[in-house]
Amino acid sequence: MGIASLFRRVDRRHWFVCGACMQQTAHDTLRSVFYSEDPPVLVIGRPFAKCPRCGSTNTRSFLEIQKEGSESALWNLERTVKKYPRMRFIVKKPQ
Repeated sequence: MGIASLFRRVDRRHWFVCGACMQQTAHDTLRSVFYSEDPPVLVIGRPFAKCPRCGSTNTRSFLEIQKEGSESALWNLERTVKKYPRMRFIVKKPQ
């Protein structure tokens, strides 16, 4: 992790973690986090984004994790995101 990445901001409303991918990959953060600029669909006030890897809607944005007060989980997720380039987390939708 470089010095510049320590100061890079993470836009929390575009970063998501998929709960289904977390279970399928034995909690591998690199294969469970994704970046999406598509607007999430609001269902009963909760933002849902469809996971491009598995198609599940069991996703949570980093912003939602922050609002519920899970600071240690958010810190670990953001640390992982800052460690690798954004292109690693942009997943193309299957055709």
